Amino acid sequence: MYTGPRDEDPDERDVALLREEREREERRTRRDHASRAVVAWVMAAALALLSYDSGRAAIAARQDGRPWRYPACVSLICLLALVWLVVRAVRRRRRDRVSHRGPG
Repeated sequence: MYTGPRDEDPDERDVALLREEREREERRTRRDHASRAVVAWVMAAALALLSYDSGRAAIAARQDGRPWRYPACVSLICLLALVWLVVRAVRRRRRDRVSHRGPG
């Protein structure tokens, strides 16, 4: 079974199939990009809410004389994860930016 290049030129049907495959790949890429953006925004909102809530719980526990280190650590970890998510998004945006000036 030989799977190398064809000896004959591609016909109209082959060209149409290749075009459809390319369009399908582009749609899949756009859909994946949109779903990643939605997930990133939901994660960012959840981490911000959890960080805020844990921080307020730590402050209230400290004022009442109760143990406060656990909620403070949860708040710090969520804040660090949120910062990591933002840095990753900024780096991805810079990498994906297209220059219209051409090569150089």
